[in-house]
Amino acid sequence: RPFRALHHLREAKVLNLAAAHQPKDYPEKAKTKFGTEFVLIGRDRMLETYNSIADTDAKAEADWWTKNATAVVEPSADEIFKSCKLGLAFQKLMDQENATAMTVDCYGSMWRQIPAYPCIGFARLNDIGLGGICQSDLPCVMMHIIFQGLTGRPSFVCNPTFDFSTDSATLIHCLGCTKMDGPDKPSAPYKLRDVMERQEGAVPQVTMRTGQQVTVAIPDELAALRYFTGQIT
Repeated sequence: RPFRALHHLREAKVLNLAAAHQPKDYPEKAKTKFGTEFVLIGRDRMLETYNSIADTDAKAEADWWTKNATAVVEPSADEIFKSCKLGLAFQKLMDQENATAMTVDCYGSMWRQIPAYPCIGFARLNDIGLGGICQSDLPCVMMHIIFQGLTGRPSFVCNPTFDFSTDSATLIHCLGCTKMDGPDKPSAPYKLRDVMERQEGAVPQVTMRTGQQVTVAIPDELAALRYFTGQIT
């Protein structure tokens, strides 16, 4: 599995939908050390790809996400439709570029510059064995590729908040994956919600299995790995 992870790093191609790579020198350092390629994608190309997706395909995708949700709480049907159309556009763009992962500067240079939040599209990519990573977070992209190569399972971005009185951490972020056990395993239940702090968009709120082991990690300057492991409670 370590050799497979090294191979994944060497062969990976990441599309970054953003105005600029942040940090700017990270893609070059990652390519030099591991072989991973980062390609900057502009807004115009994303919009062109989005507009090329048939509304009938986007409607079918939206119907699937809506039908399989345990509840649709805040998002409108139109918001879900746009999110699903964007998700199909992600995969089309990745097919064109022969890419393995996608990230979007969704809270920065691409906020309200593209038709929808990328959350459903990211969850979809992770569920089928590709990669969707939040906020153009390039170190988290590298961590996703490493974990996917080591385990064959997806990952998700999080901001850990620690409570040392209970020896616990709360992992906070916009989305989770429904297939944390791998693309060929059953999906976890989810609700469709909005992005809480923005009160807009559409995102799957996944109920992950209690007792499931998770490892949280970040590559430190591409030279060392900081991590901890725990169980979902």
